Amino acid sequence: MSKLGFRSVVMLGINSILGAGIFLTPGAVIRLAGPLAPLAYILAGIFAGVMAIVFATAARYVKTNGASYAYTTAAFGQRIGIYVGVTHAIVASIAWGVLASLFVSTLLAVAFPHRTWAQDTEIFSVKTLTLIIFVAVLLAINLFGNRVVKWANGTSTVAKVFALSAFVIGGLWIVATRHVNNYGASASTAVYHPPPYALFGGIEVGHGVVAGLVLATISALYAFTGFESIANAAEEMDEPDRTLPRAIPLTILAVGTVYVLAVIVAMLLGSDKVVASNDTVRLAAAIRSDMFRTIVGLGALVSMFGINVAASFGAPRLWTALSDAGTLPARLSRKNRFGVPMIAFGITAVLALAFPLALRFDSANLTGLAVIARFIQFIIVPIALIALARDRTGDRAAVKQNPYTDKVLPIAAVVISIALTVSFDFRTIFVTQHGSANYFSATLIVVTFVVVPVIAYLHYYRTIRRQPTSRYDQGHHRVRSPMDGETRLGKKSDDQLVG
Repeated sequence: MSKLGFRSVVMLGINSILGAGIFLTPGAVIRLAGPLAPLAYILAGIFAGVMAIVFATAARYVKTNGASYAYTTAAFGQRIGIYVGVTHAIVASIAWGVLASLFVSTLLAVAFPHRTWAQDTEIFSVKTLTLIIFVAVLLAINLFGNRVVKWANGTSTVAKVFALSAFVIGGLWIVATRHVNNYGASASTAVYHPPPYALFGGIEVGHGVVAGLVLATISALYAFTGFESIANAAEEMDEPDRTLPRAIPLTILAVGTVYVLAVIVAMLLGSDKVVASNDTVRLAAAIRSDMFRTIVGLGALVSMFGINVAASFGAPRLWTALSDAGTLPARLSRKNRFGVPMIAFGITAVLALAFPLALRFDSANLTGLAVIARFIQFIIVPIALIALARDRTGDRAAVKQNPYTDKVLPIAAVVISIALTVSFDFRTIFVTQHGSANYFSATLIVVTFVVVPVIAYLHYYRTIRRQPTSRYDQGHHRVRSPMDGETRLGKKSDDQLVG
């Protein structure tokens, strides 16, 4: 089988990252960072590049297709691996919910411009009904199999590249021919609202530009999500230890350049309009031409549709991978006659619906949550990489080490991840816009990040207790690879023998 070369890996990375985020985040980023909004995207790109290299380096030590579950399990055993694996599946479900709610908002705004359905925040509303119908449509699409999913991905790629290219080129033409320059408006009090810097959103420790830039970077990071998946297909790449470290920076640079250009063009056309807009596709809000704005909006809509198809296909498979590995009950892997894991799809769909409803379709809070939810992986995977690099036993002894990628970057990634995590305003998750406690959201967080992992642990250790206790079986067990589903013989770690 032919391996992916350098160019193919770069294209894979661009397609993984370039998505709906750039169409949705400019309003929040400009409001928080003002004239420094392009810098927020640059900082987000640098962090994304660091984290992507960390994931790629970890793939050198774990000879399976890269995933945070595989890395942490190899480094620390099942005790930590289970939590990372389960929360990874939950994060994927949240991400799908965010994408689905944003698609529905955009669809209602484009299809019914004279209605207020797209801005509705009530649980019982046309938007909620449309979201449920959309999830059902995605299930129907999944029933048709991989061909439809591949077609949707291809269409999505063409749409998002066309929409972004049209916006940047068309916007620069307007700026050059009509001498438009509204960049300065981004510094006005009507646009720029830097909040005080507060740890976890509640412990205020300062004011000023830095606070807004940090929070803007968190919002801008949503536009780069997907970078963590670049190394997932490391086994299919030609010399991944050489290809990935070269391809990833180039990928981030290419995507980041397009993002910065798009944001600068939007700010030149009118920062005030981008911030004040209630449209989901904030990037196009400053365009005066209805036809031009519609073209960009439709491109973003098709792009979001394709990404939703991919998310609805991939997210349930994370649950089935955990089931195949024995971490979760085997029934999660059961498929219907169309090959769809219905129970796993149902769990994913429930979570995808629950989070937008809990946060009342607030796009800024949803995108923020989608980023912060990933920080469990962003903190643990770099630590796992350091542990893997220190382990010189077995196949890992043959891996050529690099102090920069094995130590310096992982430490930097952990520090930055913690700094961004404590800077996030968690009140947006637990408090409603009216200032009252959001019990629905709080309960949902506890269930998904505490109760579900506990159930996974109970199932796993109950399974361990049922295994044979001969001397041979105590030292070895049969495990299923979470990445390829193949059964192989493995050595038990100490914590796997508990119970």
